[in-house]
Amino acid sequence: MVVPSAYNGPMPGSNELKEGAEAYVNVVIDAPARQLDRPFTYSVPRHLAGKVETGSVALVPLGSTLQIGYVLDFCDPPDLPRVRAIEAVVDEPPLFDTRMVRLCEWMAHNYLSPLSQVFRLVVPPGRSRRVIETVALEREAAQALEGLPARAVRQREVVEALAAHGEMPVSELKSRLGGRISSSVLRALEEGGWVERRFVMPRPRASRIKVRVAMLTETGREAVEDHGRQGLSQARLRLLEALRDHGGSMTVPELLHATGSSSSVLRGAAEKGLLVVGEEERLRDPFAQRSFPSMDPHELNAEQRKALDEITASMKAGKSEVFLLHGITGSGKTEVYLYAIEYALRQGRTSVVLVPEIALTPQMVQRFKGRLGEEVAVLHSRLGLGERYDQWRGIRRGKYKVVIGARSALFAPLPDLGLIIIDEEHETTYKENSAPRYNAREVAAERARLSAATLVLGSATPQLESRYAAARGDYVYLELARRVDNRPLPEVEVVDMRDPGDAGMRTILSPRLVNALGKVYRAGEQAILFLNRRGFARFMQCHACGNILQCRNCSVSLCYHARGERLLCHHCGWTLQPPFVCPACGGPVHRYTGVGTERVEEELRRLLPPLRCIRMDADTTRRKDSHWDMLEDFKSGHAQVLLGTQMIAKGLDIPNVTLVGVINADTSLGLPDFRAGERTFQLLTQVGGRAGRGARPGKVIVQTFNPDHYAIRAAVRGDASAFYRKETEYRREANYPPFCRLVNLVISAPAETHARDAAHALGDLLRPRLRPGDGDVLGPAPAPLSRLKGRFRYHIVVKTTAFENAAAAIEDSLRDYDTFRNSYCRRERVPREDISLAVDVDPVTLL
Repeated sequence: MVVPSAYNGPMPGSNELKEGAEAYVNVVIDAPARQLDRPFTYSVPRHLAGKVETGSVALVPLGSTLQIGYVLDFCDPPDLPRVRAIEAVVDEPPLFDTRMVRLCEWMAHNYLSPLSQVFRLVVPPGRSRRVIETVALEREAAQALEGLPARAVRQREVVEALAAHGEMPVSELKSRLGGRISSSVLRALEEGGWVERRFVMPRPRASRIKVRVAMLTETGREAVEDHGRQGLSQARLRLLEALRDHGGSMTVPELLHATGSSSSVLRGAAEKGLLVVGEEERLRDPFAQRSFPSMDPHELNAEQRKALDEITASMKAGKSEVFLLHGITGSGKTEVYLYAIEYALRQGRTSVVLVPEIALTPQMVQRFKGRLGEEVAVLHSRLGLGERYDQWRGIRRGKYKVVIGARSALFAPLPDLGLIIIDEEHETTYKENSAPRYNAREVAAERARLSAATLVLGSATPQLESRYAAARGDYVYLELARRVDNRPLPEVEVVDMRDPGDAGMRTILSPRLVNALGKVYRAGEQAILFLNRRGFARFMQCHACGNILQCRNCSVSLCYHARGERLLCHHCGWTLQPPFVCPACGGPVHRYTGVGTERVEEELRRLLPPLRCIRMDADTTRRKDSHWDMLEDFKSGHAQVLLGTQMIAKGLDIPNVTLVGVINADTSLGLPDFRAGERTFQLLTQVGGRAGRGARPGKVIVQTFNPDHYAIRAAVRGDASAFYRKETEYRREANYPPFCRLVNLVISAPAETHARDAAHALGDLLRPRLRPGDGDVLGPAPAPLSRLKGRFRYHIVVKTTAFENAAAAIEDSLRDYDTFRNSYCRRERVPREDISLAVDVDPVTLL
């Protein structure tokens, strides 16, 4: 959001540069308050000239305090009598460049978010947003002590402490010296040139990895070239030759292992000055213990070649086009991605590949590292803090040219970005659910535009908005209509679970699915069973009065988990031991209703004991690398069935899977959400596509109580066009995206009256500001999920076809709403934090 600079008036005694300033910069303060949501102009003092760049982290005066700020750009001197100066620059390279600044400004405007909140997305993983002051010796300690007068006792104590312990935070220095050191002592030392004070941001709370490294000296290099005259032993000669052949340095373990030498030989060579041994910092590699066999490229078919030619032509021309790659399951989209990345690398440009689920990352990493080697970095939340930070630093240093990860990988500090790929572009996980609530697809398009890069959106089931954009000509539509090697799509069979004539219909697994699983087992093949609900049973209900046990914090029922024998809320995590009697009527009998993955697992063990099953859901994948290990276990054939939630519904390419069973195709249809039909179609199509990807044909069995629903019918028939036509009709009639844009304003508070009052106040502020044609205001009303984590929720939905006008009205209303909230909280004597507001532009759900 490009906002005019604002004057930040001087305070008495402030550090001002009234004359002779060499430069002026716009700085955004790192505070999410809307009142500060604009750049402030500061002057750059002469002693900081050359240290300030776009992306620098600066310490700036604001009011009577010092705040962290990010330098946006340089600007002309403002027409103001006095401008305050930057106090200090954090001593590290800039965090971002001009293109990233423009991207953050666009995001702040498009998602109605404070600019500083957006900038937090580009800060290195785990980095603190606080600044500490450190002090270090500027000269040798002996020289400093000789130059300081004997009466300067405190100054000499500082020098001695720094000589003994090295650079340290000022707070630690004062603590070591018993609090006897004042700021004036440090200032005097600094003015005398004896010490230097710096401002730094603390690094992540993760130890650095240091290794012992042997480095060849010039003496050692000469000895290798003329070892006969030097009289080297064969053992020492092997050490020196190995170092020379590896560019002059190796880690000590690598060197000893490669040469078969002992530590005593190494020590002797070091004593002779032939090599030196020291410590060197190494970046963590999350995959150091895993091997990635080299993978040769597959020959592209005509459809793949045509798609690749269009993508690379755009990259060559620098057109910054968006391609929608609509390829049926098994059509070879990933191979097109790999060829396009290889083209970008040949052009000297970098690439980002986004995947929607952490579960997809292991398979992607295997294919990409096997094909592209060590130039691939991975960024996602399941990595340790130190691993994420080191991957980020490796990207920053240019070690990695390709980044794979979840949506946050989009902000990786890659130079000269040439290609962005979003796999399974229809997935809702590309929408951030905390502020700033950005959509990675839209942000990727803007980053691609700013970088003159190409964006490829790939999916077997593109979201309706993407199909509509392609039809309008905003995206270039590419289609892969057949599977690789002309393999057939799997046969699909529907089991109508309403049929009362089959005695097995009351079971979780229909006889037809059980029989098919038995055939798979006997044939030595594998199956995937999909149910998008974890746990054992959906809820616990009293037989006598019908009472359903609810979460005390959320307006949802508790799900029963047999493992641990507990009732669990999947929203807030509250647990309850199942009661012996009904809390409503005192009745002793309860029943467990509904089915989750845990229940299906138990049923499999009962009906088909020989089958080994791996269950993948949020309960079984909490451990680091659990996704990777489970998928490797299944691919190796140690289990016949992979049972899971939506994390197994897409992206998996396992040739031995010949059967996919959908336990209940209706789980999403009952949600009060306008995207329910689309999600059902996408999930069924995606999970069905896991079958028959090898030499043997596949089969899909879909169990449903709604076989005539248009989404299920289209998925079963593989008729995407019919689904999109019907869904487009419904959206147009109800005026939902892509025929408008939505903004969902959710107000929540521990007390329902406070949430309701605040929502009505915001609605009253907003309605008069929206002119006819700018948009419609729906609500306020209780949100469908009216209580969540102990907070009551009301929402206001704005529908608009004139987003710029509506956004301006909403931003004006939000500023006035902040004033209302402050006065309301004072009147009601509640903390301001009790009443919160979430602004969600283009929400993927209205729950």
